[in-house]
Amino acid sequence: MNKLLIIMALSLLALPGFAQSRPCLRIMPVADMVRNSILIARVKVHRADKANYRGLFSQIATLNPVDVIEGDFTLKEIHVLARSNVQCAEDNYTAGQEMLVFLEPEDSLFHTLNYQYGQFPIVGNVVKGWRDKENQPLDKPYAEVRKEIEEYINAASKPPTEAIPAPPSQPNKPPLPLPRQN
Repeated sequence: MNKLLIIMALSLLALPGFAQSRPCLRIMPVADMVRNSILIARVKVHRADKANYRGLFSQIATLNPVDVIEGDFTLKEIHVLARSNVQCAEDNYTAGQEMLVFLEPEDSLFHTLNYQYGQFPIVGNVVKGWRDKENQPLDKPYAEVRKEIEEYINAASKPPTEAIPAPPSQPNKPPLPLPRQN
């Protein structure tokens, strides 16, 4: 009987250890999202269908670009894989939603960069859950968010300016006299 009580007590003590939350996805700074995305756009979700893509994703969404900030401006439809089976990922699209998305390629399709942290709902003209310089969430007007993204794109596209050392200055010497001809 004592052994049974000891086993039950040990199991009750061990349960809180199993219930502790595991580390989840890291929220990327905006600069990293811009640098790692192949397509950044304001989109409207046209469709969101259940799918089974290689057991990795369970949704495929069709997005209609409203404003492409960076990437292929010629796309009329963007097909994005979502509902990843990655632990803690909650990337999800709902028909009729308007969003700002950061996408990266997945075979011939796309998926949301950093899963749910690479998609931001837009309500009215306000981007919900945008990240400030300290990576804290805030709501910000779309025009300001777009300008911020463009600044990151421009900064990433400029080559680093290295100070090119000036050649050592030579003291001015008088020209050598020309040889005399007889």
